[in-house]
Amino acid sequence: MFDKRTLSIYSIILGTFFVISGIGKVVDTAGFSTLIYKYGLGYLMVLSPVIVVAEIILGVCLILVINPKRHSLYSLVFLVIFTCSFAYAYFAKGVSDCGCFGTLQHSTTSPVFSFARNLILIGMAALVWLNYPSNKTRKVRWKVNVVLVTLVLSTFVAGFTFRTPFIFTAPSAEHKFQNKDIRDTDLSKYISTSKDSTYLIFCFSYTCPHCWNSIENLRQYKELHKVDRIVALVTGSKADKLIFEQNFHPDFNVKDLPENELLNLATHVPTSFFVKNDTIKVIIQSVLPSPITFQREYKMLK
Repeated sequence: MFDKRTLSIYSIILGTFFVISGIGKVVDTAGFSTLIYKYGLGYLMVLSPVIVVAEIILGVCLILVINPKRHSLYSLVFLVIFTCSFAYAYFAKGVSDCGCFGTLQHSTTSPVFSFARNLILIGMAALVWLNYPSNKTRKVRWKVNVVLVTLVLSTFVAGFTFRTPFIFTAPSAEHKFQNKDIRDTDLSKYISTSKDSTYLIFCFSYTCPHCWNSIENLRQYKELHKVDRIVALVTGSKADKLIFEQNFHPDFNVKDLPENELLNLATHVPTSFFVKNDTIKVIIQSVLPSPITFQREYKMLK
């Protein structure tokens, strides 16, 4: 019913999806681990580098049409797991961003579109698996070399970005709170401000690696008196909070929020809001920079 050429095209389409998806995650593997946490699967966060590398390698094998019958089966399993995980996160946790393309995708994609796209890809993977000829093909050396080089590079990048991402989200002019009076935003529920003072509001998660990397910089704003007041808004379980406190000994004001409340303020963690004259002047949706770096870039600190 389906000729080999058509099935090979399906394999290439599937592979392209997996490669783009994997690249979007591998440039910020720690960010992907945060998404796993938001999905309610925090115990799987440590597997994030393995998942992104497997995604890229699987995609390359499908694009090069290397044993597509076997690799389409692997892709089918991946897609079913991803789709079920997103369904759980969407219906049980209220997470509307599937995060399929990591840093290459923002939360504007409709969940309905994400489910529909995944179902189409699942159908394509099933067709290739069920209909592609099972006879073995001769291994082409250059294809094997491409897979090996990709494996080495993606493993290195995933390991590196599990601690420090290659791509940070720049301060966003599109954030709904940008340049607004803080009293007109939901942030006013958690902090009272004075017109002639400056504030730093830091939204984070107890288990987010980027958030951990921001803590010492956050302390510097306090110790060097670069802002008048710091408020940290955080989400996470009591067990995660205990581990965080044992390791970081926070000496700044921390307010625990339910996850849905924090996500209403910040779609990414960490997110920092710099407030001056009751106006939210700067929003940083990435690792918090040191106050020296901030001052050089924005010239707003005292």
